[in-house]
Amino acid sequence: MPSTQHAHKRFPERLAFLLNNPIRRATSSPDEIISKLNVSHDNVAMDFGCGPGFFTIALAKIAAKTIAVDVSAGMLEKTANYARKNRVHVKLLKSDGTIIDLADGSVDLIFLSHVFHEVEDKPKVLSEFSRILKSPGRLAIVEKTQGNGKFSGSFGPPIVKAGDVIDETTRAGFRPIQSIPHHKDTIIIVQKLRAHDDSNQ
Repeated sequence: MPSTQHAHKRFPERLAFLLNNPIRRATSSPDEIISKLNVSHDNVAMDFGCGPGFFTIALAKIAAKTIAVDVSAGMLEKTANYARKNRVHVKLLKSDGTIIDLADGSVDLIFLSHVFHEVEDKPKVLSEFSRILKSPGRLAIVEKTQGNGKFSGSFGPPIVKAGDVIDETTRAGFRPIQSIPHHKDTIIIVQKLRAHDDSNQ
């Protein structure tokens, strides 16, 4: 079945300062969302579509290894600078998600915040996520699911139905395990199926 979601226009790099600044960190702490993901100290975590690193540093302070992935070299440079400022180590990878230069089964958690709606080839990217995730690894997708319909999509992330994200990831072979409301967002957590689970479908 073809994807039911269409890619939304990518957030402009020139507005990166809106994604990571002292005001946003004070009013919307990245630690608050990351704390809901049960990241372990031995985990390898990926922040996909990391932007300027707003969530990357929060992950890096917990996980054994954190990988920041973005299609923009400029965003990765901002993440690198922010990581140095916070004295944490982050591995940087430039990718749109269709090909990610990591070994099979090497990641415990992939995190996306207001990024999934921008992905152009969702089936291919989800397949690549499945390849690099351990079994069972987790994929945590944050999307805006509530808001004023009159202004939705005019600025900031569009409103996305959580059910559409669940349907898309389920078709790609993931199993939904939790949906967590967070202000106007929903954190949708799905899990890569084990081989024996997949064979029983």
